[in-house]
Amino acid sequence: MSAEIAAQIVSPQVDQRQVTFRLVAPLAREVKVTGIDGQPDLAMQRGANGLWQGTIGPLEPEIYSYSFLVDGTRLNDPSNRYVKKWLSLTSLFEITGGLIHENWLVPHGDLHHHLYDSISTGVQRGVQVYTPPQYSTLTDELPVVFLLHGYGDDETAWTEVGRASMILDNLIHQQRIPPVVLVMPNGHPTRLDIQRDFDQYASENISNMEKDLLQDLLPFLDRRYRISKKPQHRALAGLSMGGGQAIALGLKHLDQFSRIGSFSASAPHGNFENIDLQMKMNAKDFESCNSVLNLFWIGCGKDDFLLDRNKHFVKWLRSRKIKHSFQLTDGGHDWTVWRRYFVDFMTAVFLKPESEDRPD
Repeated sequence: MSAEIAAQIVSPQVDQRQVTFRLVAPLAREVKVTGIDGQPDLAMQRGANGLWQGTIGPLEPEIYSYSFLVDGTRLNDPSNRYVKKWLSLTSLFEITGGLIHENWLVPHGDLHHHLYDSISTGVQRGVQVYTPPQYSTLTDELPVVFLLHGYGDDETAWTEVGRASMILDNLIHQQRIPPVVLVMPNGHPTRLDIQRDFDQYASENISNMEKDLLQDLLPFLDRRYRISKKPQHRALAGLSMGGGQAIALGLKHLDQFSRIGSFSASAPHGNFENIDLQMKMNAKDFESCNSVLNLFWIGCGKDDFLLDRNKHFVKWLRSRKIKHSFQLTDGGHDWTVWRRYFVDFMTAVFLKPESEDRPD
């Protein structure tokens, strides 16, 4: 063993529900652990050779994010390769406890990563596709769910942090859902520019996403996977930015998708007439969409910064008499909520369609 490996410190060290963090920072005056959901900042103690250490817990089973604050400067844990890739990186750790997103001893599906030629955007684009266990032995066309990510993410977010593939493995094993194909495309056909106004960017991005999804990605998938072409066997869902995309593209293309899921969405906003224009819908469209819309599932947390925007959109849906299910839950704008929403949506997709608008 090399001296470098032998000197490597262990951080974080998870012992049941206790977590110990360590950082070598000999010149630091103060080191804290920050950003753990539901926990105050943890002041770490300095030991020999500038090794800082602190322990927190017990914590409930979940996946947690955190960072170090070293004399006020935010840092990732250099000893931890488990990170969440957003616009900036954040360190992660997991407390296990039998949750549906954990790696259970069940048959697992396969995760495929493709680069496909997107003629509409002029570049190659990435997509991840989950196929269920024993996919190669199945002969029927399978239902397919398209799952979109948030503004700061890419096509890997729903599996690396959202644990979507593990969730499906476990749900299929429990026979709560049938075998299904999950498609997770890159949601940025427009080059991401964080200095642009979000809604201005989102409008252009949705337009480009529509072209890429329908003209490029769907034909690519149809050639390679046994997925149903029937709208009643296709669903479109997403979180945050992806939730806004799912709403806009789903309601516009009910000939392709009969089930829509919106998790903490950047939903259409403005006065109701402006939303009509954004959605390109009129009285005839409102009436006809209910005949083919099997499920419109909307979820948002009580502490989510997009809650008012979602409530306003739900009022628009009510005023236009578009059937939907609105779930107001605990939580904010984070993956703890979205993993739970994904489970709820997937199980709802395969239930008998039912409209349930839960009051605020």
